[in-house]
Amino acid sequence: MTTPYVLQGGLVLDPASKQESVMDLRLDGDRIVALGGNLEVKPGDTAIDARGLWICPGFIDLHCHLRDLGQKDKEDIETGTRAAAAGGYTTVVAMANTEPPVDNAATLSVLLNRIADRAHIEVLPVACVTKGMEGAELTNMVELAEMGAVAFSDDGLPISNMAVLRRALEYARLSERVIISHAEDRDLCQGGIIHEGARATAMGLSGIPIAGETVAIAREIEIVRSTNSPYHFTHLSCAQSVELVRRAKADGLPVTADATPHHLTLTVDQIQGWDANYKMKPPLRTQIDQEALIAGLKDGTLDAIATDHAPHTRQDKCRPLEEASVGVIGLETALALTLERLVGAGHLRPLEFIALFTSKAAPVLDLPQPSLQIDSTANIAIVDPALRWTYSTSTGQSRSHNSPFHGRLLTGKNILTFYQGRPVFTDKQALQNRLKEPV
Repeated sequence: MTTPYVLQGGLVLDPASKQESVMDLRLDGDRIVALGGNLEVKPGDTAIDARGLWICPGFIDLHCHLRDLGQKDKEDIETGTRAAAAGGYTTVVAMANTEPPVDNAATLSVLLNRIADRAHIEVLPVACVTKGMEGAELTNMVELAEMGAVAFSDDGLPISNMAVLRRALEYARLSERVIISHAEDRDLCQGGIIHEGARATAMGLSGIPIAGETVAIAREIEIVRSTNSPYHFTHLSCAQSVELVRRAKADGLPVTADATPHHLTLTVDQIQGWDANYKMKPPLRTQIDQEALIAGLKDGTLDAIATDHAPHTRQDKCRPLEEASVGVIGLETALALTLERLVGAGHLRPLEFIALFTSKAAPVLDLPQPSLQIDSTANIAIVDPALRWTYSTSTGQSRSHNSPFHGRLLTGKNILTFYQGRPVFTDKQALQNRLKEPV
């Protein structure tokens, strides 16, 4: 039995209903049961003074890596979902490139059982497109979809054979699922460490060309054109990619796309020395590319912000840059980084910004629309948009520490997350003067 809560005087930001107003919310059980001004606080209720705070639907992350199964030293369902809850997320979409990969019913069944036993929030598993992620033989996509796979992806080992991709899209449409593309031409990108350009040359490193991304996107769009099957491009990094997706949408093709917080807030010129926490795929690009990503979010070319949370051990990242693992964690910093970059800089209004984590993200995978209306599930993120705080990987919820943002002063923080009416993350310090316990 969950405690009833009354959230008092917060700014309700509900993109699904376009509601943006100061009011109270009452939660009872797993539902929102009342909205309005000056709601009564009844005996047994917990009241929260939400004045100056944003009350938002729980966030959706369309792309993260929880590493459970064979890589628990990096992250698992329990630690990854605690980190997600700390970031305001109540739904995360977990990629399939685990060890072993999620390419058959037995592995998916094990994963679903672990999710049921250990997850603090909703975890939606992605299954592989091809067996062993080898880009050749398709998985049983219909069976995996019926079991609960929310999408398909060979993320990390993108499919290079377009005939295989075309068959996959036909089966994905039959399964009523989306394929998520890590768009990369592996031949063009082979051996690359950071973005191809002056910085790579100065550091004596092999570069990853923009064409390594855009060539893949261009040819995959043509396969979508021939099948008319829904397709999602994840973690776009460059201006030309945004333009390719913009044209595809203008042609009426069923494509969607997202960008990551690290590509929206860092550029290749900000790489500090030989720190492998700045090594990721796709790599950090230029200021021009970053501005194009922001423009794509503003005009609707890009549909969502997704973290690509990619945990690694210290050993993985303490190797020479050429040998270090690829990727950064991001569930706990995504909100603050993008709030500063998009709202603080005047690119988006708060309601538009929250939509990128909620109402615009959900349709990409045909998920239920998150909402703060009466009788909606009480999945809620409460954000202090003015809170100044310093991010430290040592005090974070993730098991891994591979973040380029360690020690960074940030503005804006999720301070309380409800999942199905239960608090799954509480920033006790930020809430210490706002909580009134039940009597």
